[in-house]
Amino acid sequence: MGSMSSDDEVLFSESLLEDEEQADEEAEEAEKHLDPGEKLLAVIEGLVDGASALNRLALTDKRVIFYPRGGGLLAAFQKTSAISLDYGQIVTAQGKKGALLGEINLSTKERIVRFKDMAKDDVDQIAGMISRMKDNAATQAILAPSRESALEQLKKLAELRQMGAISEAEFQEKRKKLLEAI
Repeated sequence: MGSMSSDDEVLFSESLLEDEEQADEEAEEAEKHLDPGEKLLAVIEGLVDGASALNRLALTDKRVIFYPRGGGLLAAFQKTSAISLDYGQIVTAQGKKGALLGEINLSTKERIVRFKDMAKDDVDQIAGMISRMKDNAATQAILAPSRESALEQLKKLAELRQMGAISEAEFQEKRKKLLEAI
Protein backbone atom coordinates (compact mmCIF):
# COMPACT_ATOMS: atom_id res chain seq x y z
CA MET A 1 0.00 0.00 0.00
CA GLY A 2 1.18 3.47 -0.76
CA SER A 3 0.24 6.87 0.48
CA MET A 4 -0.96 9.92 -1.42
CA SER A 5 1.37 12.44 0.24
CA SER A 6 3.03 13.03 3.57
CA ASP A 7 0.28 15.30 4.93
CA ASP A 8 -2.57 13.04 3.82
CA GLU A 9 -2.99 9.67 5.50
CA VAL A 10 -5.23 8.06 2.88
CA LEU A 11 -4.03 4.58 1.91
CA PHE A 12 -4.38 3.32 -1.65
CA SER A 13 -3.90 -0.02 -3.39
CA GLU A 14 -0.55 0.06 -5.18
CA SER A 15 -2.46 -0.49 -8.46
CA LEU A 16 -4.13 2.90 -7.95
CA LEU A 17 -0.85 4.77 -7.56
CA GLU A 18 0.49 4.85 -11.11
CA ASP A 19 0.92 8.58 -10.64
CA GLU A 20 -0.06 11.24 -8.13
CA GLU A 21 -2.80 12.55 -10.43
CA GLN A 22 -4.50 9.14 -10.37
CA ALA A 23 -4.33 9.05 -6.57
CA ASP A 24 -5.94 12.51 -6.42
CA GLU A 25 -8.70 11.39 -8.83
CA GLU A 26 -9.35 8.26 -6.75
CA ALA A 27 -9.61 10.34 -3.56
CA GLU A 28 -11.98 12.82 -5.26
CA GLU A 29 -14.19 9.99 -6.53
CA ALA A 30 -14.31 8.34 -3.09
CA GLU A 31 -15.13 11.64 -1.38
CA LYS A 32 -18.31 11.95 -3.48
CA HIS A 33 -19.69 9.10 -1.36
CA LEU A 34 -18.76 10.66 2.00
CA ASP A 35 -20.94 12.61 4.39
CA PRO A 36 -19.84 16.10 5.49
CA GLY A 37 -17.11 15.79 8.11
CA GLU A 38 -16.42 12.12 7.30
CA LYS A 39 -12.71 11.32 6.91
CA LEU A 40 -11.39 9.08 4.11
CA LEU A 41 -8.84 6.52 5.38
CA ALA A 42 -8.25 4.11 2.46
CA VAL A 43 -9.27 3.32 -1.13
CA ILE A 44 -8.82 -0.24 -2.40
CA GLU A 45 -9.35 -1.72 -5.84
CA GLY A 46 -11.24 -5.01 -6.23
CA LEU A 47 -14.76 -6.30 -6.95
CA VAL A 48 -17.87 -6.95 -4.90
CA ASP A 49 -18.95 -10.53 -5.56
CA GLY A 50 -22.26 -10.46 -7.42
CA ALA A 51 -22.00 -6.73 -8.18
CA SER A 52 -18.84 -6.35 -10.23
CA ALA A 53 -19.63 -2.70 -11.05
CA LEU A 54 -18.76 -1.97 -7.39
CA ASN A 55 -15.01 -2.00 -7.90
CA ARG A 56 -13.76 0.18 -5.03
CA LEU A 57 -13.75 -0.16 -1.27
CA ALA A 58 -13.39 3.04 0.73
CA LEU A 59 -12.75 3.05 4.47
CA THR A 60 -13.75 6.13 6.41
CA ASP A 61 -13.75 6.97 10.08
CA LYS A 62 -17.45 5.95 10.21
CA ARG A 63 -18.07 3.15 7.69
CA VAL A 64 -17.01 0.96 4.76
CA ILE A 65 -18.34 1.99 1.34
CA PHE A 66 -18.32 -0.14 -1.81
CA TYR A 67 -18.83 2.02 -4.89
CA PRO A 68 -18.43 1.99 -8.69
CA ARG A 69 -15.42 3.72 -10.23
CA GLY A 70 -14.70 4.19 -13.89
CA GLY A 71 -16.02 6.14 -16.82
CA GLY A 72 -16.99 5.26 -20.34
CA LEU A 73 -20.19 3.96 -21.86
CA LEU A 74 -20.42 0.93 -19.61
CA ALA A 75 -20.48 3.05 -16.47
CA ALA A 76 -23.32 5.17 -17.86
CA PHE A 77 -25.52 2.08 -18.23
CA GLN A 78 -24.60 0.52 -14.90
CA LYS A 79 -26.71 2.33 -12.35
CA THR A 80 -25.30 0.36 -9.43
CA SER A 81 -25.63 2.25 -6.19
CA ALA A 82 -23.01 2.14 -3.49
CA ILE A 83 -23.21 -0.22 -0.53
CA SER A 84 -22.50 1.39 2.82
CA LEU A 85 -21.87 -0.50 6.07
CA ASP A 86 -21.46 1.41 9.33
CA TYR A 87 -18.81 -0.16 11.55
CA GLY A 88 -21.49 -0.84 14.16
CA GLN A 89 -23.33 -3.08 11.65
CA ILE A 90 -20.31 -5.26 10.91
CA VAL A 91 -20.28 -8.54 12.85
CA THR A 92 -17.09 -10.03 11.37
CA ALA A 93 -14.34 -8.91 8.99
CA GLN A 94 -12.24 -11.74 7.58
CA GLY A 95 -9.42 -11.58 5.09
CA LYS A 96 -8.29 -14.43 2.81
CA LYS A 97 -5.20 -14.53 0.61
CA GLY A 98 -4.66 -16.59 -2.51
CA ALA A 99 -1.54 -16.96 -4.63
CA LEU A 100 -1.95 -13.58 -6.34
CA LEU A 101 -5.11 -11.93 -5.06
CA GLY A 102 -7.04 -11.69 -1.83
CA GLU A 103 -10.50 -10.91 -0.52
CA ILE A 104 -12.27 -9.51 2.52
CA ASN A 105 -15.60 -10.84 3.73
CA LEU A 106 -17.70 -8.51 5.85
CA SER A 107 -20.75 -9.96 7.53
CA THR A 108 -23.63 -8.07 9.09
CA LYS A 109 -26.83 -9.50 10.56
CA GLU A 110 -28.52 -9.10 7.14
CA ARG A 111 -25.83 -9.94 4.59
CA ILE A 112 -22.30 -10.90 3.69
CA VAL A 113 -20.35 -8.65 1.34
CA ARG A 114 -17.40 -10.34 -0.36
CA PHE A 115 -14.83 -7.92 -1.80
CA LYS A 116 -12.54 -10.01 -4.01
CA ASP A 117 -9.77 -9.65 -6.58
CA MET A 118 -7.91 -7.16 -4.40
CA ALA A 119 -4.15 -7.04 -4.00
CA LYS A 120 -3.23 -9.72 -1.48
CA ASP A 121 -0.77 -7.33 0.19
CA ASP A 122 -3.70 -5.11 1.18
CA VAL A 123 -5.81 -7.84 2.84
CA ASP A 124 -4.25 -7.94 6.32
CA GLN A 125 -3.95 -4.18 6.67
CA ILE A 126 -7.51 -3.43 5.51
CA ALA A 127 -9.07 -6.30 7.50
CA GLY A 128 -7.15 -5.05 10.56
CA MET A 129 -8.31 -1.46 10.04
CA ILE A 130 -11.94 -2.59 9.68
CA SER A 131 -11.70 -4.74 12.83
CA ARG A 132 -10.20 -1.85 14.83
CA MET A 133 -12.86 0.60 13.61
CA LYS A 134 -15.58 -1.98 14.37
CA ASP A 135 -14.21 -2.42 17.91
CA ASN A 136 -14.02 1.38 18.38
CA ALA A 137 -17.65 1.70 17.25
CA ALA A 138 -18.69 -0.98 19.75
CA THR A 139 -16.79 0.79 22.55
CA GLN A 140 -18.41 4.13 21.68
CA ALA A 141 -21.86 2.51 21.68
CA ILE A 142 -21.21 1.18 25.18
CA LEU A 143 -19.76 4.44 26.51
CA ALA A 144 -22.34 6.81 25.04
CA PRO A 145 -25.27 5.71 27.22
CA SER A 146 -23.12 5.62 30.39
CA ARG A 147 -21.91 9.19 29.75
CA GLU A 148 -25.49 10.33 29.29
CA SER A 149 -26.73 8.54 32.39
CA ALA A 150 -23.82 9.90 34.45
CA LEU A 151 -24.70 13.44 33.32
CA GLU A 152 -28.36 12.83 34.18
CA GLN A 153 -27.33 11.55 37.60
CA LEU A 154 -25.19 14.68 38.13
CA LYS A 155 -28.21 16.87 37.39
CA LYS A 156 -30.32 14.89 39.85
CA LEU A 157 -27.60 15.16 42.50
CA ALA A 158 -27.47 18.93 42.03
CA GLU A 159 -31.26 19.08 42.45
CA LEU A 160 -31.08 16.96 45.61
CA ARG A 161 -28.40 19.29 47.01
CA GLN A 162 -30.51 22.37 46.17
CA MET A 163 -33.52 20.79 47.89
CA GLY A 164 -31.39 20.07 50.95
CA ALA A 165 -31.87 16.29 50.63
CA ILE A 166 -28.08 15.74 50.59
CA SER A 167 -25.23 17.76 52.08
CA GLU A 168 -22.53 19.58 50.09
CA ALA A 169 -19.98 16.94 51.17
CA GLU A 170 -22.25 14.09 50.00
CA PHE A 171 -22.81 15.93 46.70
CA GLN A 172 -19.06 16.39 46.13
CA GLU A 173 -18.32 12.73 46.95
CA LYS A 174 -20.99 11.40 44.53
CA ARG A 175 -20.05 13.98 41.90
CA LYS A 176 -16.41 12.83 41.97
CA LYS A 177 -17.44 9.18 41.45
CA LEU A 178 -19.75 10.07 38.57
CA LEU A 179 -17.10 12.18 36.83
CA GLU A 180 -14.65 9.28 37.06
CA ALA A 181 -17.22 7.08 35.30
CA ILE A 182 -17.43 9.43 32.30
